[in-house]
Amino acid sequence: MKPLNKNGFTIIETMLFLGISGLLIVGILVGTGTSINVQRYHDSVTSFRAFLMQQYSDVSNIRNESSNNPCYGDGTNNNPRGQSDCVVLGRYITTADSQTFTVKSVIGYIPLVSVSTSNDVDALIQYGIKISPSTSDVATYDMDWGATISKLNGDPMPFSMLILRSPISGTIRTFIDNTQSVPDPNIGNLLTSSQTSLAQSITACIDSNGLTGNKMAVFVNANATSANGVETLGDDSGCK
Repeated sequence: MKPLNKNGFTIIETMLFLGISGLLIVGILVGTGTSINVQRYHDSVTSFRAFLMQQYSDVSNIRNESSNNPCYGDGTNNNPRGQSDCVVLGRYITTADSQTFTVKSVIGYIPLVSVSTSNDVDALIQYGIKISPSTSDVATYDMDWGATISKLNGDPMPFSMLILRSPISGTIRTFIDNTQSVPDPNIGNLLTSSQTSLAQSITACIDSNGLTGNKMAVFVNANATSANGVETLGDDSGCK
């Protein structure tokens, strides 16, 4: 009786199989990691744009989050909110480190003499805008996944953005300083220099913190009047 031949894999064949399988697994892992990083980067861009768009929504639908009169953060004023000459006019967004953003409510005082101008900027100046002293009117936003913003040339980008609703026309105005974080007591300077601040836009390149090599940007149009003025720029962003 002839013995049966038992064929199997040789050592070389087994090593080739394991080597090819290992390469396939490494390729899958690398591809998956890259896809995750790209998605995280896109999330950081989308989230930042949504954050800025939300500020316009909040200004369009003003809410006083403080239980006290917003002009008196310590609650010592006897006039409750809504029953004084103090009004909430908008939001002030600023960043000093290009990663964490501070949002504060902006208030003003109804002038004793009726506003006699049809110019929104002049009316806002007469209201004497300032930052609300109430701590409940302060919020912060951190970029997702460690991302930061920068100028087109890659330098850090501090900026200040003042979004106000005109007390006479209801029109939203956006005042921008794309070179610095303006101190709270000086936000009125953005109004008095309105010829400059209304003409400035923001192109905030989103630095990925190593997540991806392609940079996108979030763009805020000069004198944007709604959330539609906030856009996402892709390959044509100009970011380095």
